[in-house]
Amino acid sequence: MKKTILVTGATRFIGFHLAKQLLNMGYNVIGFDNIKDYYDVNLKYTRLNLLGIESSDA
Repeated sequence: MKKTILVTGATRFIGFHLAKQLLNMGYNVIGFDNIKDYYDVNLKYTRLNLLGIESSDA
């Protein structure tokens, strides 16, 4: 059974690379981020896409 890990700030630099590494190690990852527009929002959605994490505006 795979373990599931919650990564906060999943679209930011450290959170993205942590989530990517955890996925490569076989973990299930739930990425959480508030997607503030302080940094490029398109970059954040692209990072979620690269991780295979579905975005939700809920």
